[in-house]
Amino acid sequence: MIGHRFERTAQGDLHIHSRNLVQSTVVLLVGPLAFILPMAFAVFLMADDRSPLADLAPLPSLLIVLGLALIPALGLLLMVYIGIRETLVLSRVAGEGKRLTRNFFGRRERVHSVFRIDAADHLELRRRPQAERANTQLWLMMRDGTAHRLTTDNVPVVPGSQRTDLWLRELADYLNVAVPTEVVEGSAAGVKAPYRPAPAPTSGKAVREARQRRDKGATPMPESTEKFGIPARALLMLLGTFLAVLELSNVIALVPALLAGRLRVGGFRTTTLYWAEQPFSFSLNMLMGIAEVLIIGFFAWGCLRTAIQGRMKSNP
Repeated sequence: MIGHRFERTAQGDLHIHSRNLVQSTVVLLVGPLAFILPMAFAVFLMADDRSPLADLAPLPSLLIVLGLALIPALGLLLMVYIGIRETLVLSRVAGEGKRLTRNFFGRRERVHSVFRIDAADHLELRRRPQAERANTQLWLMMRDGTAHRLTTDNVPVVPGSQRTDLWLRELADYLNVAVPTEVVEGSAAGVKAPYRPAPAPTSGKAVREARQRRDKGATPMPESTEKFGIPARALLMLLGTFLAVLELSNVIALVPALLAGRLRVGGFRTTTLYWAEQPFSFSLNMLMGIAEVLIIGFFAWGCLRTAIQGRMKSNP
């Protein structure tokens, strides 16, 4: 159910297909349910003459509609846009390796990393201190000190298991290196990241900052930008709008409560707290509500900004 399938091509390439039937089954169940349940709930509300939405204010009704639209969007993202199937492609002819992912249906191929294998030095198993055995990662160490991760995300590496041992032997035999037998705790010392030149600054401010860094002897850090497609931006826009409406509804509930000194707290049983009678409980719940507003607002702004700009900047 969980393992690897090895394929040798006529050109002498090695394709390692990683499969996880448990993960695929969960996606197969959750994906259709994300479409069926909101549609069934919407049909039930439309067929019921005494629909609870008729008695709700416009803002809570909009929040429910956005939530019903967000659930199938997440199911679509899970089945179509997230790479469930993973393949490691190693080619002696081209002298390079690739990590590929495909969605649940075997389409939407995406290349996650490309690296050279003609200068491979050895394989190394790494694990953080006091971590579980399934959190072990396999790295390909090169002669120049760079490292490339070979571990897939859907099949765990468990040293000593039959599945992992077979996988390690196939990799070591193809790369013509020794099979790793020991696990290194933490990151290996002396490993350097591959060099990536920074883009040349064009604006006046960037030129001044680059000149200041050069005068101080500092090396500019390259900035990586991850671009999103239209479906991902639409999902982020929907999620950001849902969080923004939730933020607005919380603000509308908190501001009158703060001015009137009367706060309604929901849960298993709705209770009303009064500043004059319960100042400590009132203040504590008010602070928790304000913190919730700030957190939701931060995530809403991040989703909307990323959806509008279509990219996310991250430090390597």
